[in-house]
Amino acid sequence: MTRSGGTLSRAVLLPLLVLATIAIVAGRAVRKTEDNSDRSRTEDYITQYEINTERYRVTTEDGYQLIVYRLLPQVPAKGAVLIQHGIRQSSSDWLTLDKNLPMQLLEAGMEVWLGNSRASSESAGHLTYSNDSSQYWDFSFHEIGFYDLPAMIDAALQMSQRKQLHLIAFSEGASATLVLLSERPEYNAKIMSLNLMAPAAFMTNSQFKLVALLFNKIRFIFPMTAQQLLLKSNQLSKNSQKQLEHYQQLILSGRFRRFDHGPRGNMQKYGSREPPNYHLQMITQSTTLHYGGRDSTVHPRDVERLSTQFPKESGVQLIEYDLLDHGDFTSRPEAASNVYPMIVEDIVGKSNQRRR
Repeated sequence: MTRSGGTLSRAVLLPLLVLATIAIVAGRAVRKTEDNSDRSRTEDYITQYEINTERYRVTTEDGYQLIVYRLLPQVPAKGAVLIQHGIRQSSSDWLTLDKNLPMQLLEAGMEVWLGNSRASSESAGHLTYSNDSSQYWDFSFHEIGFYDLPAMIDAALQMSQRKQLHLIAFSEGASATLVLLSERPEYNAKIMSLNLMAPAAFMTNSQFKLVALLFNKIRFIFPMTAQQLLLKSNQLSKNSQKQLEHYQQLILSGRFRRFDHGPRGNMQKYGSREPPNYHLQMITQSTTLHYGGRDSTVHPRDVERLSTQFPKESGVQLIEYDLLDHGDFTSRPEAASNVYPMIVEDIVGKSNQRRR
């Protein structure tokens, strides 16, 4: 193998770029903000509709500042729903389709909360770290689940004066949701139902397996070069290198588990040479997994495997959409006509049952 700059750069950059496409096809302070000087894409979309909207800045336990939007129906709300995006997305990605999911939920009488995870295009930075610091980018979907989702859930419940809400999540948002309810099981009591689209957990059959293997070998042979390119990718792609690395580890290990820091790092952090699995049996809420028959990123077989990890009380349901690929759940009209009505019907039905 040659160490020439051109050959090495292409060898390292190719798997990085392909891995990055996963993103595409992927006591806390709560403050209401009235500043409209720098309108977001979400606000630009919302202005197309006559919707009563509120914008909040939420601070996580570890100092990240998140922006969440509250959309209110024209009638007394039947319940509240938090919708969480995937990797390299933001709340605006839910609003691009004509018959988009938030609008369908509003029309059905639900109060809608649109979440934004740390470092997304609509997040608001950090109390201490600048967005060009390594500390700012030191996170994966684990931290989004452990810190961001609890902060947004608690804010939504506090402001809506409710005890429970429904949670909808796509891809990495689903990964984070599984982390939350596994690692902080007390949040099961705050969730009325889960609807997870293209949930990225087990990824043994992912189309990126060969790429993950290649990148793992490159990291072993040229560790500094691979690390430097990954660090640079933080700013270029607006996602953390650790996010992509964590998914690479899931693909290679065939397990849904904590981030692998290597034997020594794992011993220091977890007390074991291997990172622990997420305890999915802790998830007790009603769960529906929506997946695409053509999804080669989160393969149907991996979603079916995920469904076997939940306890019986979750009553997990599987719904396959034969013609959908991974990114289609947020970008194709077929999702608006086939997937979203199923989710809305499930949520409204459970909300009505709770109100009786």
